[in-house]
Amino acid sequence: MTSSSGTNPAKANLKYLRFNVSQLESISALIPERRRGIYVLQFFNGEFYVGQAQNVVTRFAQHRHGHTNHHEAWYDIEKLWFMPVPQDLDLTRIENSEIRRFRESGKPLRNRALNLGHNQPSTLDKAVPVEEQHSWVLGDGPYDLCGIKEKLPSLGNESSKFLKQVPDEFRDLILADLVFALTNLVPEAIKLEGRYWTISDYPSTAGGRWATLITGTLELLFFPRREASGLSCLNTPVGTFSHSRLLSLLTPWKRNTRGFFVDRINYDSTSADQVVFNSGDLKRICQNIRKYYKVLELLRCKPCVKVPLEGLSAGIHKH
Repeated sequence: MTSSSGTNPAKANLKYLRFNVSQLESISALIPERRRGIYVLQFFNGEFYVGQAQNVVTRFAQHRHGHTNHHEAWYDIEKLWFMPVPQDLDLTRIENSEIRRFRESGKPLRNRALNLGHNQPSTLDKAVPVEEQHSWVLGDGPYDLCGIKEKLPSLGNESSKFLKQVPDEFRDLILADLVFALTNLVPEAIKLEGRYWTISDYPSTAGGRWATLITGTLELLFFPRREASGLSCLNTPVGTFSHSRLLSLLTPWKRNTRGFFVDRINYDSTSADQVVFNSGDLKRICQNIRKYYKVLELLRCKPCVKVPLEGLSAGIHKH
């Protein structure tokens, strides 16, 4: 059952052993010892799953028979790759590196962690049925917007840092962008507030923001404090904009310019085309630029709202 070993070029001293396991219920005979390490499940449909295990024999059985909280039984496993890892090496660090390596090479992954855009079931499906999610992507709902204005009270009360610190000329513009995002980019914003999205009041992230709309593990929309710029930044899927629009956030910018530019940003879990524009212009950017009419649809197709906020460690995002 054993095939050739493969060397991971990023780790010269670690090698994958590869096995055909399509007919096996147990792999105990294949790996009698040194069972701690990184494993890769290869499926008949060309997908992969990267994981770590203290005992890969036990973990394989859990995947095969569905004895896990994350998925049903996987009967379509074709091959197993296994990389034994010594006790003195950090499994999580290696696992994360391997997930990124597989993703960057274009291999489709069943992983949820560190794999923005996965197509696996998510807990959001229980709150918003998949059929309604598809309708939402096309602009047909679900939108229960009753009380949407009441969902921004913390930014307008006396204790809000946002109210105290944001220059008067930018405050209403920022609020307008937040309201548009909640009513057009987040499904069931009222119902899912606190579980799938939240607004941070004056966070210190990356030099400071006036406010940040967080959906899942990523900032969807934020407003940098740097030099009181009056800019808004929106993370969109890579490829939303042409390369001619790709500039840098350090590009000189005139406050009264009615345009925008795009910066390619790399996060641990994904990359994004970050749209930078004047605060208050989000609606126009998403709706009124015919050349980029798919901006709104693409944003909905990449909902950074697929992971509940209480489950950030899982890092699951889904398109």
